[in-house]
Amino acid sequence: MGESIVERAIGLVLLALLVWLVLLIVRPFAGPLIWAITLAVALWPVHLRLQQAVGLRSGLAALLLSLALLAAMVLPIVRLAIDLGRQGEELVRLGRELLEAPTGGPPEWLVRAPVIGPQVTSLWESLSAGPRAALEPFLPYLRDALGWLLGLGAALGLVALELLLSVLLTGLLLVHGELCAGYTRRFAERIGGARAGHLVDLAAGTVRAVALGVVGTAIVQALLALAGYLVAGIPAAGLLALLVFAFSLLHLPVTIAVLPVPLWLYYHEGLGALTVLVSIWLLAVALLDNIVRPWLISRGMTLPASLTILGVVGGVLAFGPIGLFFGAVVIALAHRLLLDWLDRPGDPVDRMPGG
Repeated sequence: MGESIVERAIGLVLLALLVWLVLLIVRPFAGPLIWAITLAVALWPVHLRLQQAVGLRSGLAALLLSLALLAAMVLPIVRLAIDLGRQGEELVRLGRELLEAPTGGPPEWLVRAPVIGPQVTSLWESLSAGPRAALEPFLPYLRDALGWLLGLGAALGLVALELLLSVLLTGLLLVHGELCAGYTRRFAERIGGARAGHLVDLAAGTVRAVALGVVGTAIVQALLALAGYLVAGIPAAGLLALLVFAFSLLHLPVTIAVLPVPLWLYYHEGLGALTVLVSIWLLAVALLDNIVRPWLISRGMTLPASLTILGVVGGVLAFGPIGLFFGAVVIALAHRLLLDWLDRPGDPVDRMPGG
């Protein structure tokens, strides 16, 4: 008996050590792997339709979906990171031109301007005498702006790499989807019994409902932004709308994606009615996801709308973008388990004496 207990203890310790080592190895890939599982579950019905309707093999259907994810999620982020790097170079060039540009005397009307005339004239003359010394107080702000642009570009590059890994893992999971689903169902039933199988279906359905809400919101925001770009005559309107779609899809601030357009309009058109109206329109588009996304998600779930919003918003606040899915799944599973427990007939040991 003693040897049996010792052997079990050793076995449990070795098992715990093995699990710890596996988690340690998988930890660097945890984020991309979670995104890949989420994308694979959400895209599984589309993967099956491609196989049945078009007659594609599983590997080819997974390849097409992976290429679509690459075009919709990774390429716009890479393009934005490259553009931010170019803007940093443009900022450096602008600073050099300001330091080297010759300046003449101030115009006569500015010299005679009341109140501000003497101050502006003094600043103008100091710039003419020594532009480097006059611009010295502004150089720290230019350095901060350059550092912010480079940091944002590097962060977006890291996001693009993680998304690329997620897309590759998504393709592999789609190819072996039936095998992975079988293992997941067997594991759940081994832990929770035969009744746990429907919880796996509930989790998958919740992920798909959230994915439908996320994609639907991204499409709405991209189309509305595209309409504003076309009305304002913005060049590369389609590419900018695709960037809005990618930011909304990844739950990144859409404000960053639409910000270059008002700046471009202000630079070319000035602070006119068109610039103001387009800026207000794009701000409304950027904030639209706070209303449309929870509504679309609640439409695709049997969960009450209040619990859906609680899971989506709370999940994002607690876990970041992936919490959009994770929070909704956790709330849905907890809600289902609570209902199953309430509907189950009480055991005799649970009843009060005399009840």
